[in-house]
Amino acid sequence: MNVFPEWFKAFKQVEIWPGMDMAVLSGHKGQVGFAQVAEETLVPEHAHQGQWGVVLEGEVVFVMGGETRVFRKGDYYHIPAGVPHSAKLAAGTAFIDVRENERFPASRLK
Repeated sequence: MNVFPEWFKAFKQVEIWPGMDMAVLSGHKGQVGFAQVAEETLVPEHAHQGQWGVVLEGEVVFVMGGETRVFRKGDYYHIPAGVPHSAKLAAGTAFIDVRENERFPASRLK
């Protein structure tokens, strides 16, 4: 089941990790992304500017700064700028991410 309406496909898209595409809206000093994964997805450790998000469906297991935390439907998360983190998303997980500044330059958006 797709959580987001069909018209979200008209937003600019970016492949943030293999198998994980995100609809992205860009604004002054930030971007908002909407994503849902079909299969379990592993996100390798990385760091960037600040990130905030909310899980709409499914489960995300984050390792942030060496601490493991589980987020489920309705939970929100905050990853401060520069904190190394990785994630495991269960199949069907949907989430909204808000990212500080421009995480995905226009050249990556389709």
